[in-house]
Amino acid sequence: MSAQTLAQTQVSTTQYAYDTVGNLTQITDPRGLVTTLTYDSLGRRTKVQGPLATPGGAVSTVVFNYDGQDRVRQITDPRSQVTSYTVDGLGNTTQQQSPDTGTTNATYDAVGNLTSRTDARGKTTTFSYDALNRPTRVAHASGTPTVLEYDGGASPQPTDIGQLTRMTDESGSTRFQYDGFGNLLQKTQTTTANGVAKDQTIAYAYGTSGSSTGHAVSLVYPSGGVVGYSYDTGGRVAGLTLTTANGSVTLLSKIQYQPFGKPKSWTWGNGTAYVRSFDLSGRLTQFPLGATTGTGTTPNGLSRTVNYDAASRISAYTHTDTSGSTGSSTATAANQTFGYDDQDRLISYLPANSSQSYSYDANGNRTGQTIGGAGYSQTVDPASNRQTASTGPTAVTNSYDAAGNQTGDGTTTYSYSDRGRLASVSKNGITTGYLYNGLGQRVIKSGSNVPTGATRYVYDGAGHLIGEYDQSGNALQETVYLGDTPVATVKNGTPYYVYADQIDTPRVITDTNNLMVWRWDQVDPFGATLPDENPTSLGTFTYNPRFPGQVYDAETGKHYNANRDYDPAGGRYVQSDPIGLNGGQPSTYAYVDGNPVSYVDPWGLVKIIGIPGRRR
Repeated sequence: MSAQTLAQTQVSTTQYAYDTVGNLTQITDPRGLVTTLTYDSLGRRTKVQGPLATPGGAVSTVVFNYDGQDRVRQITDPRSQVTSYTVDGLGNTTQQQSPDTGTTNATYDAVGNLTSRTDARGKTTTFSYDALNRPTRVAHASGTPTVLEYDGGASPQPTDIGQLTRMTDESGSTRFQYDGFGNLLQKTQTTTANGVAKDQTIAYAYGTSGSSTGHAVSLVYPSGGVVGYSYDTGGRVAGLTLTTANGSVTLLSKIQYQPFGKPKSWTWGNGTAYVRSFDLSGRLTQFPLGATTGTGTTPNGLSRTVNYDAASRISAYTHTDTSGSTGSSTATAANQTFGYDDQDRLISYLPANSSQSYSYDANGNRTGQTIGGAGYSQTVDPASNRQTASTGPTAVTNSYDAAGNQTGDGTTTYSYSDRGRLASVSKNGITTGYLYNGLGQRVIKSGSNVPTGATRYVYDGAGHLIGEYDQSGNALQETVYLGDTPVATVKNGTPYYVYADQIDTPRVITDTNNLMVWRWDQVDPFGATLPDENPTSLGTFTYNPRFPGQVYDAETGKHYNANRDYDPAGGRYVQSDPIGLNGGQPSTYAYVDGNPVSYVDPWGLVKIIGIPGRRR
């Protein structure tokens, strides 16, 4: 047996062991906890045994079974639930039997393209392709099909060759234009809400000289506002400007970066400095939550220090107020402590004036919760990962359809399209409907409870939500990003500064006088607490983005999360993972393996490590 050691920091070490043929057999984390991997005589991984689920609990074990051609045919999860796969001679999965989603059947053409899929509800979706095997049509059992057009269609331009140029779907249509280098120049979505059709366009321009060559130098938003980008000699964004009907202003300037890493500092447009610190492992250790110094009215921000344990898990937030004190009531009121089990799941959360705890089954489904002195239990179906009931804080009794979609909770009814997307919710006699484009992005929300009757959503070329608009297309808010980090929001042409945390979640928003107008920084770690929308008595300020990829829906209290919807009260999704166990979690309903402090899931498919140094 050989061993390899990887240093995460000067004092944190993860050890890896291998067998004589090079198979990884053991991982020992910095706490001394061991994950063991077992293989059969053909070198196929047959078992993964993790550390104890909790101190003194059972070992978490996943078992893999194969057919004679080395294809996975069966996976047994830590709760002994079995997911089975039927695979044809070409390696295509023709049937999946899942405890969460029932039986799904699929067919393929001669070159392996998926041609049909039938879910456990009996709803069949068919797929068509062109001669280059590009998808051209997706037709569902009912409803409008999605049609994809390439190469410019009947009126092609040279720059259209090889590109998706038009898409029609239940929401309307989307047109795409490109430059000669394949960069997206323009995207126009045409959607209809309550009979009102609206074109909404975003447009990019790219640099042709110096350090900006090939990089986006401007993005025009549907409101007509323009964000400009300047670059340093390394081709990294050095500054952001905003031009609206109100004039042109600087959003960010003097952006500086960690070596090979994220931005470490900049100057806001009002002259206030933003500085954050990183340790030698690249972990964020300090950042501001609102302005702690600067011009304008006396600021009321805090500086947050992030503390880590030996396994690079966040163990505590401590704070410094504007006077530099760590012991003031303002600073200590924001302090928070986190505790974990040996599977890295959050089991305790201690804000300054209360306490919360969580318990889980072997698959990571939440089974219990305490808030202060009150205890609540969550019931999980013994034959699946579906949560059937919770005693609180708000008691619910959940129902599901055959495909594992939550259809009700006792007060709200959820309906799904034949596409498998949440199509409407009904509560207290009021129904809210949702429409999605061919990329699966939600672009319309409508109902009598929605201001102006409908909200339209627009996304940039990378899939970030950049704006919410009313039925007539007027901007409700638009968000500006630096990479994946929200740094500003614009309302009525006026910019506000967004202070995000270590996982790019917005936590504080200030105006250009450094006064807080919105804060979500002292809240339940799973997102169940609503933000303070008027922290300094300046009036209500609504901002719906939550964790990366999520948007709050007031009508349900849930968060739309790209491919499905997230329930922050339960810390879980209302639908099974669309990619099943490929999402990497034994429970296909779990959110980021129960650790929302260190991980994110911007697509509602698979958790992403948000903290450098985290192993899993």
